[in-house]
Parts: sequence; C-alpha cells; structure tokens
Amino acid sequence: MIRNRTKLLSIIIISFIIIISFSASIQSNEYKNSTSFIEKNNSDEHYFVQITDTHILHRLFDKKKTTTENFEKVLNEIKSFDKKPEFIVITGDLVEWGGFGLTGAMNYKTFTSFFYEHDNQFYFDEEFSIPVYTTPGNHDYRWSTRLNNYNRLVDKKHEEEEEGYIIKHENLSLFFMDSGHDYLLNPWGWIRSDGLHVKGSGLKDKDITWLNNSLNECDSKFKIILMHHPAIDKKDNSDDMLDVIARNRLEFIQICERNNVELVLTGHTHKNAVFDELENIYENIHLNCSTYSTLYVQTNDCKDDSTYRNITIINNDIWLEAAKQVY
Repeated sequence: MIRNRTKLLSIIIISFIIIISFSASIQSNEYKNSTSFIEKNNSDEHYFVQITDTHILHRLFDKKKTTTENFEKVLNEIKSFDKKPEFIVITGDLVEWGGFGLTGAMNYKTFTSFFYEHDNQFYFDEEFSIPVYTTPGNHDYRWSTRLNNYNRLVDKKHEEEEEGYIIKHENLSLFFMDSGHDYLLNPWGWIRSDGLHVKGSGLKDKDITWLNNSLNECDSKFKIILMHHPAIDKKDNSDDMLDVIARNRLEFIQICERNNVELVLTGHTHKNAVFDELENIYENIHLNCSTYSTLYVQTNDCKDDSTYRNITIINNDIWLEAAKQVY
C-alpha cells in the first residue's frame, strides 16, 4: 500500500513538472515570436529606431572620444540588422552644447559626419534610403535660447518654421516638436537640495494649436509624437516632476489622449521608463501599444550607455520594444 502511494505521488510530481515545463516553453516561444522581428530582423513588417541624447563632442573637447565611439557602436549595431529600419529618429541633445558659437558648430559638424546628406536631408546609408530625423533638446540650445547652429547645420529643411513638422511613412504619421531650452520656474531652483529644478521651457500656445489641428487632420492609423523632454515622469518629495516640460504640459497630455496618439517618444532623463496618462509606470518591457491609451516613453541615453529602441508596426498593431544597450 505504501509502495503504491509512493508510486502515485511520484507520478503526480513528474506530471506537475512536465506541465510547468511545457507551459514555460509555450510562454517562452510566445515571447520569442513576439520579439523575433527585432531580434532576427527577418519579418516583412516595418520598424524604425529611436536614439536619444548622443551629446556628441568634437575631438578637441572629448579626448577619449567617448561620445563618438558610443554613438558609432549603436550605428554599427543597426547596420548589422538583416532587415534595415525604414528610418531613424534622434530625440534631442544631439550635441553636448550647440548654441550659436564656433565650438557648438564644431560639435554639430562631428555629429553630422556620421551621416550622408542629400537635398538638406541626412541619411543613415550612402544609398539615401534610410532618412534620419531629429528634434532638438536643451543641450542643443546651450548656451543660447535660440537654435541657430541646430537649424543651420542639422535641420535645414525646417529652420524657417516655428512649429513642428510632420513625416508620413505608410500608415504612420510622426509629429516632431521642440520641447525647449532649460527653464527655471524660480531662481531658487538652482540651489534646491535635491538637485537643479530645471525643466524644459515647453510648448508654446501656437505649438499646442499646431499639434491639435495637425492631429485632427491626420488620417494615418498610427500617430507618434517625438520631442526631447517628457510630459510625465516620477514625482519628487515635493510632489513635483522635475524633468518635464514647464509650459502646456497638461494641455499636451489632453491632446494626446483625445486624438488617440499611440506614443510620445522622448529622452532627456537618461533612463528607460514608460508612463500612461494616470502616471502608472511600466518598466523596460515589450508592449503592444494598441492595447493602451497614449504611452509616454523615455529612452536611455546613447552618450554613456549606447542605448537604442525599436518600434515595430505589425499588421494592425504597433509594438514598443524594450530599449537595448550595445556593449
């Protein structure tokens, strides 16, 4: 009798182990299949790459060439993909300082040397098939409140425009915006105990009007906004968000939610984080954006951590990939 019970117990344990192993295998295969496009790049679906916070310096200011080498690591990773991206976006802080002076121009010249230029547009490849789109960050302003060098040397096609610009790719529209320069709500922000109380100056009223009208007129299935500063971040001990846009933050979020924007892609914080409108945070994971309201995305920097993020459109869904670091 004891032998029979022991045998039965062994069968139950073995069966349980088999079931658990089989379930884990299915989940693993499902996850592998869901990410296979980015991992293997052999799908017919299309995707693009986000890079942010490259903070490029001319060799005179970066003797160890850290910023350029880390940027090159990410670009070489992209070159290794079997299926190349449709385009690349770089969401601000292209250089450590840009401003309007000679040294800022030297930094921008170093940045643009990584790409191929044709008809005032930069491309990732010498065949001019993979465009590179940018939006400025607060370091691109430094030390100025104007984007003289950025407009003159990088975004030549839009230097006369004061609002953002729109790029369309198949069933996707991208809205590029300028989230502004360093901005202090009050002078005491410089000496706060928990760090500088500096935000992005944010979106002007005319930027908000432009975005609202542009989204209303947009007939693309997917809509993504790109800018440097986030609109949502964790709050500090004073119940304040330190690294977000200062002007029209709530108005911007309302427009995104009202117009079913899938993603707001940003950088600035040098970390990976995803928030929803209610300030719930999602860690660095793989998300089907079509099952969420607007997701507010922060991607880690390229300057020190050689990070990039892929966004994939598969049939009727748009997928936010986990950010990846190149070692």
